[in-house]
Amino acid sequence: MDRKVFFQYLAENQATLFADGISSEQKSGLNTKLDVWAKWYAAKHPVNFLAAALGQIYHETGGKMVPVLEAFAINREQSAQLLEKAYNEGRLSWVKQRYWEKDESGKHPVGGGDIQLTHRRNYVAAQERIGKKFEIDINLAENYDLALDPVISAHIAFSGMIDGWFRECKLSDFAKDNNTLDYCAARDIVNGDVGIVGKKIEVYCQTFESALAAAGAQQYLKPLDKNIDWPDHD
Repeated sequence: MDRKVFFQYLAENQATLFADGISSEQKSGLNTKLDVWAKWYAAKHPVNFLAAALGQIYHETGGKMVPVLEAFAINREQSAQLLEKAYNEGRLSWVKQRYWEKDESGKHPVGGGDIQLTHRRNYVAAQERIGKKFEIDINLAENYDLALDPVISAHIAFSGMIDGWFRECKLSDFAKDNNTLDYCAARDIVNGDVGIVGKKIEVYCQTFESALAAAGAQQYLKPLDKNIDWPDHD
């Protein structure tokens, strides 16, 4: 895959995603995701699965393409405060439980990552699933902010969408007979708001698919950073 062509395509042909150009932060985030995909996922999954994940991540991170905390806060305490304020003002009418309050661990289990985990049970489940799938111990149950590590976050996003960690569906459920994906309907993997943002996210996914195709990702996708690996998490 030609990364230069990939970024050039996004910057020059798709101003709807990166109207002001691609920042160094966005480029770094995308390169890490491409590296993680190339090393751990490309051999087993089609490129449109990657496009689907990138489109969802674009929406979930507000276009930043790096792991973020919910409400784009600088820390979990601020995120919880912003969510509480929004809740009290009636802007979170769908929320039935104040999940941002401190849990039994003394931490705020607010959303964090490329595809944001919320609630302690989901951080614990992610730790268990990562451990089983990759035979590595990432202690998310004790340190929720590990979900903000670029490599761990990318794995949560990719494996979560492929294996159905977030809701009762997974990417293969939206595959069509002609080897395409229903990107709009696949929003349901992450959130049940297809009717609100599904069409918009479909455009993001199609854009990334076109950029990946232009760059030759179908033929050859390898890590740019040969040392890409799980972070030191001791």
